[in-house]
Amino acid sequence: MKVRTLIALITAIALICSGTVATIHQPATGTAVASTSSTVQPSDSYVLEQGGECRRIEPLQSGESIEEFYDYRNHETHPEDVERRYSSHGTTHLQEDDTSILFLHEGTNGTSLVMVHDRLGGETSGGVVTFDIVGLPSDAEWVVQDDLYDGETNMVEWYRGERYAGASWIWSESRTDGGAIRGGLDDDFAVTIHPAFNEDAEHYDNDDLHDPDYFEDGELTEWEALSGSAEDPDRTTLSMDEPVTIRTGTCDDPSVSYERTDDGISATVTGAEPDDRVAVTPTTGSNDAIEFEEVELRDVESDGSISFVNGQTDVPKTSPNGVESFTDLTITTDGGISDAAATVSFTVNGSYLEDREIEPERVALYVQDGETWTESPTTLRDESGDSYRFTANVTSLSTVTVAPAQENEGAAPSSLYGIGLGLTVGTLLCIGLLITAKRRRG
Repeated sequence: MKVRTLIALITAIALICSGTVATIHQPATGTAVASTSSTVQPSDSYVLEQGGECRRIEPLQSGESIEEFYDYRNHETHPEDVERRYSSHGTTHLQEDDTSILFLHEGTNGTSLVMVHDRLGGETSGGVVTFDIVGLPSDAEWVVQDDLYDGETNMVEWYRGERYAGASWIWSESRTDGGAIRGGLDDDFAVTIHPAFNEDAEHYDNDDLHDPDYFEDGELTEWEALSGSAEDPDRTTLSMDEPVTIRTGTCDDPSVSYERTDDGISATVTGAEPDDRVAVTPTTGSNDAIEFEEVELRDVESDGSISFVNGQTDVPKTSPNGVESFTDLTITTDGGISDAAATVSFTVNGSYLEDREIEPERVALYVQDGETWTESPTTLRDESGDSYRFTANVTSLSTVTVAPAQENEGAAPSSLYGIGLGLTVGTLLCIGLLITAKRRRG
C-alpha cells in the first residue's frame, strides 16, 4: 500500500470518527441544541371528571366566535332599540330555570370554556355563584364577561391570577350571568372548576355590595354539563358540591386535577403507572421574562400530588456557585410522585438574555439538593420570535432555578472532545495498518 494512500485513508477514518463522536457527545457545559423537533398534535378528545367518574364530552361547535355565540348585551354594547337585558341572548335555547350550564365551545377563534347561570326571561328570582378555575394556560383570559359595565348595579367581581381565574356573580330575576375563557385551550390542557353555589358563594349575605339583596334570595338547583350538538346538546347532571375537571385525552389516561394553595397551585395525579408520562402545569416562576410551562412526570409509582410556588421558600436563598439565578420555582411532592423524574419545559425572553450578553446555548436548569445545586442536561428546543424554549431532564423534583451554565476550568469544548477521540481512533488504526504493512514486507 502506498504511503499517500495510507495517509488519506487514516485521515478519512479520523474525520469520520471525530465527526460522529462530536455529534453524540454530551456537552461539558451549557445547553445542547436539538437537531430535530417534533410537534405534538392537539387532542380532539375531551373528558369531564367529577367524584371519581369520567365521561367523554364534545365541544358545542358553531361558525361563530364565542363572543357572537354567547351574545352578551348591556347598555354599553347595544343601542336602546335592541333588547339588552344584561344577559346572554345567544344561548337562550340552552338555558333552563335555576340551572347553571358548563360546556366547551369550538368556534372561529378556537376553543373556549363557557358557563351560563340561569335563564333569560325565565321564572327565576336571581342568584349568586362563585367559580374558581385552576390549571389554566398562561394565554387564557376572560373574553366574555356577564356582567361587565360601569354602574353600581354591576357587582360581579372578576379575577385572573397565576394559572387561575374566577368570578363571583350576582344577578336579578329573569336574567343570566356567566362568561367564557379562551386562550391556550386548543392544545392539551386540564382545568379544574371549583364551584360555590348559593349560600357558599362569595356574594351571599355580602353587606359590602351596593345591593346585597339584589338576587332576592334566588337559588340555583341544578348544574349541568353540555356536550355535542350546539342546538340540542346532551346534558349531564353534576354535583353542585364537588369540583369538575375538564381535560384533553381519554378516560383511560391518568387524571390530573388542580387546586389553589395559599401561595401557588397543587396538582393531584391519579391512575398513573410508571410507564406513563403525565404533564402538569406549574406556576410560571419568579421572573416575568422566564416562564416554566410544563413538568412532564415519569416513573410515577401511584397516586400523589405535586405543588408549585414561585421563588425559593427556604431562607436564605441561594444560587449555583459562580452564577446568578434568573428565576426560581419551588416544587414539593407527595405520595407516588415523591420519587418521580421529570422533563421541565421553560421559555426565556430573548431580550432578557441579550441584555445580559448571554447566548441561549449557555442557559441551564439546576436542581437543588440540600445546600448544593446540580446542573441538569438542558436542550434548546426551538426559537419563536423573541423567545427560546428549553427542556431539561431531572431525576428528582425539588426547587429548580434557571441560570447560566457553570464554566468548567480546564475543560475543552465538546467539539474538541469529539475530535480528540476521533483522532485517537485514527491514530490507533494508523499504527495497526503500519504494523500489518511491515509484516507483509517482511
